[in-house]
Amino acid sequence: MDEKNCELLFQYLKSILYDSKVKTLDLTLLDEPYQKLGMGLAYLEEAVVEMKAYSSALSTGRLSAPIPPRENFLCENLKNIHANLNHLTWQAKQVAKGDYSQHVSYLGEFSEAFNTMTQQLRERELSLKQEAEKEKQHAKVSESYNQLLLELIGRSDEEIMVVGREDHSILYCNENSRIRLDAARLSSLFEKKLKKDELERISDRECVKWTWEAEDESGSFYHITTGLMEWQGKTAYAHIIREVTEEKKLEEEAHHDPLTGIWNRHYFQEKARELLETGEELVFGYCDLDHLKYVNDHYGHREGDWYLCHFTECVKHEIRTDDIFARIGGDEFCMILRGCPKQRAEERMIRILARFRGEESLPASDQPNKESHFYPKSFSWGTVEIPQSHGPIEVEEIIHQADGVMYRQKRAHKETYRKELQ
Repeated sequence: MDEKNCELLFQYLKSILYDSKVKTLDLTLLDEPYQKLGMGLAYLEEAVVEMKAYSSALSTGRLSAPIPPRENFLCENLKNIHANLNHLTWQAKQVAKGDYSQHVSYLGEFSEAFNTMTQQLRERELSLKQEAEKEKQHAKVSESYNQLLLELIGRSDEEIMVVGREDHSILYCNENSRIRLDAARLSSLFEKKLKKDELERISDRECVKWTWEAEDESGSFYHITTGLMEWQGKTAYAHIIREVTEEKKLEEEAHHDPLTGIWNRHYFQEKARELLETGEELVFGYCDLDHLKYVNDHYGHREGDWYLCHFTECVKHEIRTDDIFARIGGDEFCMILRGCPKQRAEERMIRILARFRGEESLPASDQPNKESHFYPKSFSWGTVEIPQSHGPIEVEEIIHQADGVMYRQKRAHKETYRKELQ
């Protein structure tokens, strides 16, 4: 009999301590001497349930949870923690308002961390105040510098325009300015020159400067130096502008072949070196007109000039605007095709040859003039593929390789046209 009562009471106690949902004890199943003990365990169950609910609320930060009655001795320590958390919450709010005198001494290691935090915040606030004072002094000095700058600007021969960074409004411009770039267009050109995400990463207080070029709608060119600055409380770009239209024309003429209008050898070598440094996939093509000497000797140099220009126009029809095409000698031409596999480059060469020979329909402007004689039109070529992420390589070395490939084709063409040119 005692064994049965003890087992029922033990299972009930075990359920109180370990089960999330306590199994109810039927007191009528206990003998009379054990029922009072069962009632005591039921009281313990109530206290444990209250303790679990209370500790759960505190563990999730619900400080407004109901407080268990005083007679529940199991919750005494939890009530102390509850009171400490309430006070700590109030202290944290005070710190958030800027009261760094708050001090905690009743939570062991947490107290040390909290007190260190408030000390660091106090030091940070002091540092920020000192920085703010420095900025205030700096603003005064900057204002005086701006006045001096205005004096210097007034005597400058260059055009100067200060434009608001956000709204593109003109904050300053030289008197009697001759600039034909309005503020909005100037800002638009500048933002295209520098990516917008790059501009957004620039700190307003960082000293930065760019040198760039722009063209207005009339075809005039400008050399522009742009700096980021503070202007009368606004973040602005100061543009120092110098017209370089004549210089640009002279530079363009220096880079172009006067007969065909395409790039010359000097520009080609310069651009080729730049492209080789990018590591991108390239195809170099070397072209040599067949029997130009024959055309010059039999039909005159005027016809020979047409022969060269006709070839140039045929090539321009088949390459893209970002490809490089240049005349590097009397009847020698080079091209650089970007992002173009060698097989596709060869297909383009074949199309150019077909167009040059007259095997494709041409615009009237490209047709031989009536006074010209009809003769075989041909050229020889060689292509060299430069793979992506290639190592160091010299431009002259590539031209030499392409020239070697071209020469083998040249010999074959001489045999083909020997009889026709006799």
